[in-house]
Parts: sequence; C-alpha cells; structure tokens
Amino acid sequence: MRRTKILATLGPASSSEAMIHRLLTSGVDAFRLNFSHGRHEDHEKVVATIREVATELGRYVPIVGDIQGPKLRIGDVDGVIALESGQTFVISTETRLGNAHEVSTPFTPLPREVEVGHRILINDGLVELVVIGVDEKKVTTRVIHGGPISSKKGMNFPDSELTIPAITDKDKIDVKFAVAQQLDYIAASFVRRKSDIVDLRNLLHEAGGDEINVISKLEKPQAIDNLDEILEVSDGVMVARGDLGVELPPEAVPIIQKKVLARASRWGRFAITATQMLESMTTNSRPTRAEASDVANAIFDGSDTVMLSAETASGKYPVEAVQMMARIVYAAEANRQLVHHEWEREPFRKFSELDEFTDSLAGAANYAAEQIDAKYIVVFTQTGFAARLMSKFRPKMPIVALTPSSWVARRMNLLWGVQPFVLRDAGEFHEQIVDRVDDYLLAKDLVRPGDRLVILMGSPIYQRAKTNLLRVHRVRE
Repeated sequence: MRRTKILATLGPASSSEAMIHRLLTSGVDAFRLNFSHGRHEDHEKVVATIREVATELGRYVPIVGDIQGPKLRIGDVDGVIALESGQTFVISTETRLGNAHEVSTPFTPLPREVEVGHRILINDGLVELVVIGVDEKKVTTRVIHGGPISSKKGMNFPDSELTIPAITDKDKIDVKFAVAQQLDYIAASFVRRKSDIVDLRNLLHEAGGDEINVISKLEKPQAIDNLDEILEVSDGVMVARGDLGVELPPEAVPIIQKKVLARASRWGRFAITATQMLESMTTNSRPTRAEASDVANAIFDGSDTVMLSAETASGKYPVEAVQMMARIVYAAEANRQLVHHEWEREPFRKFSELDEFTDSLAGAANYAAEQIDAKYIVVFTQTGFAARLMSKFRPKMPIVALTPSSWVARRMNLLWGVQPFVLRDAGEFHEQIVDRVDDYLLAKDLVRPGDRLVILMGSPIYQRAKTNLLRVHRVRE
C-alpha cells in the first residue's frame, strides 16, 4: 500500500468522466478544484462526476475547493510588452489599456499599501520593480529586472504588509458554493495570520459548513512568521511553493518546507507539499531527474500528501504525471531509513486531556503493532482526529480507519497511511465492536484468520466516547 497520498488538480485537460476514472485508477487519492478558474456550473458537474466515479470504484475521494484569496493582478495589456531594466514604469488605479510605460490595476488601494523603496513583482517574479513615487491614483516605479508582462498577470509585494482581508467577496460566494456541494476541504489562499482562518471558519459556520475542514496555504512570509498560530486553528497546511518562492529568496524555500512539515507533525496537522513538483510533465512525457528528487525529498521530509497542479489540470500528460508521481512515492517509501519521521517525532502539541489521551494511545498502538507484527492498526473514529494522530507516528503497517460517516471517510483519505472505510453499525460495547471488525475485514478480504491487529476505539461507541481503549487482537479462526 502506498502511504503518501496524491492530490491532483482538475482542469480543461482532466475534467471528463473518462479522464477522472483514469486518474483514480492511476493513483489519485483526492482532487482539487481551483476556484480561481471556471464557473460554478462547470465545477458542479465535475463534483457530480467525481462522486459518481468514486462510488463506482468503491473509493472515498475527498474534494478540495481552493479559494482564490486576494490575488492582486495588473489590468489588460496590449499584447505582450517587454519592460527594460532601468526604465520608469507606472501602475495606475485608473482603468486603461497597458503599454510599455504604464499599466492599470483593479486593486484601487494600491497607493496606500506601498511605500517608496518597496518592491513589486509581476509575472511570478520575472519582472521586479521598486517604488520611487506614490500619489493618490498611481505608483511610479523603476524597473530593476525587466521582462515580459501581459494581461492579468499577478503582482506580489514582498516588502509590504497589505491590510486587505484574506477573504474576498468572490471567496465568500465560492465558500457558499462549496458548502452547497458538501466539499470536504477548503484551501485558503494567501493566509497571513490566525484571524484569517478564524474568519473563514465563521463564514463556513454561517453557511452550514461546519463539517468542511480547512487547509491553510502558506504563500506569504507573514504566514511563516505566524506559523504556530496558523497551525493551531487549521486542520492541515499546504506548502504552496509558487508564490512563496516569489516573495522569498528561492534558496529559503527548501528550508521553510522542512520547517513547516516538522511543525505540522508536532501540531498533529497533515501537510501537503505543492507546486511545480513535476512541472516539466506539463509538456513532456517524462520528468527531470531534479523533479523526481524533489518529490522523493518531500516524502522524506514528512509530507502526508503531494500535489499536482498544471501537470493534471492543463498538461499534455495528466495520467502519465500521476503514474510517475506514484512510482516515485513507492520508491521513496521503500527506503524507510531515509524518512525523517521514521526515527524522530516531536511530541504532539496538546490542548486538553482528551488530546493527550488520544496521542498517548496512538503512540502505544504504534509500539504494540511493531512488537506483535500486526497486520493493521484499526482506528474507530467519529471525526478523523484519532486517525490523523495515528498517521503522525508513521507506523510500518497500514492504518484501517473505520467511521460511520462517509464524509469523514473521504476526509481521511488525505492522511498518510490511512485506508478509510464506512462502518455504520459497529455495536455498542468493545466486545461487539471487535466481533464486527473481524466480520468486516474478513468480508473485505483484508485479513485472514489468525492475523494480528491493534485496535484503537472509544468505548462505549453509542456515547460517541473519545478514544480511550487500546486492544491487541487476533482475528478469529
């Protein structure tokens, strides 16, 4: 069983029923919908198709809705223009067609958000400007590094502490759509501080979306500065290396990636590594050797999930990209001695006695499973929390997570090493539960009589008890 999960972005190259089926059978565990592109009507059809194909395959496939956040862009430009290093260039808040000397932006607060000496980056950092003057409706800059720009290219502000909210009016509409479609996760873009996630959770609550989990995308330097407080209120984080690599020096990104993955483990949060993992496969049938190393190192660093973006959304080889990602993951996981979390795990950051009990039992289950050479660690969970903590111990044996909720089962399929199943009638007391486990796993052909299991559960089940019981068990003959 492959332990690290694969999250694939859907787009024009991959949204048909046939392609979604091929992607799932090639190794995809979860899908991402990018709300920066496409209409709700189109996304709704894709959601229905994913669920239909997943049901046909007997799979629990989570869907991540990625909201755009305050992505700041320039306005329309007359074709592609080339800026020369040293020239003066104006960014105006008044609408006009851009040229080699001036461009507009719909971001009208811009003159209030930047100061003389601040850098502005355009087109993923290919063009670098420095502010030399500001007035009421325009910002005058000098081009430090020239290059091409065209309509709607993004702007980054590495030196400016922007005061704009993290959730835009468009995001609010997209969140309501995600709730209506019962998506499993919302990925929040350009998170800077804890309050951004608190605001998103309040918005989800108002829309009736408390079941939806939240992923914080780490794309801003401020997010790294406030990492612990963001982890405190998130279910998971994504190391979004695209914008992060624009706003920070490229050499800093690998160190930040390792730091984020280690901190996520301590907080009991899952972590996704994303952006340009197999970028060359957007146009080529094989990745570069450096890309293969990048994916493997993300796994050695402790990623729960690795993500494909343009490779599957708009690339020429979406299926091949997934197959290659899966092959790299298998090869990396076959060398457990290289995986950092195999031999060192920081203590989980506990907030309550119940958290402490669950984490302690998960650690004991990992030890017991190794000592008795268990076939599986079986976790009963109402919310997925116990399975998430269990996965952070990176056990040698797979984790079978049983839950009465299909929604929770889908969510757990982003977690490292977790194989989710829905078991609605588990009994009331632990003796009944153990019998039901035997029946269920034997019927699924997952175990044979005599196999050893370690079982984590809350007893009694009917009271929705928190995890409080560890049992070592042999499947009945």
